[in-house]
Amino acid sequence: MEGMNVNLSSSELAKTVATPDREKRVHRSFDEEGYVIVRKAFPVNVLSGLARALSLRLPETGGHSVNSDIMAAEAQDHALVYKGAQSIGTSAFAYRLLGQKKFLDTLLAVTGLEEAQLHFMPLYLIIQLPGDQRFDYGWHQDRAYYSWCQKMVTLWFPVNRKTTGATGTISVIPGSHRQPTRGSKVHFRHGFFRQIESEVESTEAVQEQVLELETGDCCIMEGDLVHRSVSNMSETPRVAAVLRIVSLPAEAIYQRDRFFCLTKP
Repeated sequence: MEGMNVNLSSSELAKTVATPDREKRVHRSFDEEGYVIVRKAFPVNVLSGLARALSLRLPETGGHSVNSDIMAAEAQDHALVYKGAQSIGTSAFAYRLLGQKKFLDTLLAVTGLEEAQLHFMPLYLIIQLPGDQRFDYGWHQDRAYYSWCQKMVTLWFPVNRKTTGATGTISVIPGSHRQPTRGSKVHFRHGFFRQIESEVESTEAVQEQVLELETGDCCIMEGDLVHRSVSNMSETPRVAAVLRIVSLPAEAIYQRDRFFCLTKP
């Protein structure tokens, strides 16, 4: 993991994971806070390849930029944008991105999970359109959508540009993963976007941390960490990637359709 920069969630200073003691401190921070930001986790040129793969799945690709291609597709039908975003998990660039040894070594050091038990769900993109809050998530825990799994981590990272509180990102409540079973309500945002919204105490909400990531940075989150969308108030789309990774113990029964979201509850 030489040269891999890590931002512990309790600090703004990027540090290098290079020694066993350092790895233990990073893992301890992940256990305590529920997330870690890895700086320069992915090559920017491979992320650009993901964006290009998205453009090619959108109709009438102009080739000028992924932003203009997204907006042109959205003007026709939002379903075109959604399907394009879902297609990326089977793209060659997704495999190139996730097949790097440096990435996997860092994931294992941060989470402490056993490599032989890890199973990846298909990577997909979440596209926030400018000024459009229809598809923003409220406070939630990822594992609530996959109640069949006992242990999950989520990777979230920007694809087309830096994310800030103004340009669309996510925010987290540090330490909220330590209450894995909490009340929630199921509803449909704007009548069609399904949410499993977590109950959050006011004392928790004030601890909210808005994440700012450069292109190439990655946030690794515990599956029970409470987080939500921060709206994109810029003038261009924000493209981010999401990858969920499940730890399956030996006694667990593998069901393929669960990983491909064919029967997502």
